[in-house]
Amino acid sequence: MIGALWNIRGLNKEGRLQCITDFVKENQLDFVGFQETKKESFQDSFLKYVQKDFNWQYLPADGTAGGILVGFSERKFEVLAWKIGVYSVDAIIRNCHDNFVWRLITVYGSPYDEVKQEFINELENLLDNWDGPTVIGGDFNFVCNVRIKVMESLTTNG
Repeated sequence: MIGALWNIRGLNKEGRLQCITDFVKENQLDFVGFQETKKESFQDSFLKYVQKDFNWQYLPADGTAGGILVGFSERKFEVLAWKIGVYSVDAIIRNCHDNFVWRLITVYGSPYDEVKQEFINELENLLDNWDGPTVIGGDFNFVCNVRIKVMESLTTNG
């Protein structure tokens, strides 16, 4: 089983469709998760061009920000359930070969501090309702700057 998660930074850019199609085929990927698609919708022809035997689901972008596209090979996996959140696409999958059930959560967290807690709450709710094997990945948009934390501490305590 081979998969990839990739912050694509816009599928509307020239050449990006061919780039991801080549990436999926050359690496013989069984599943993919693209974040920051910057697309509000996907036509069937677009999805079939990327990989025709994939089961696809997406979270629309909010204008030109965010968006997630996730796909699984229908030859290798059966998608038992999809859940589309505000910041995530969640899939429960069964491997066709051995019936192993697992879960993939693909995320694109907001880069804005004022909604970070909403993102964390969504992840917590997803993880609270499942005790099976889980792969979670994507772009969390968390940045830790030690220098800023030290300066805040000095100004507060000094």
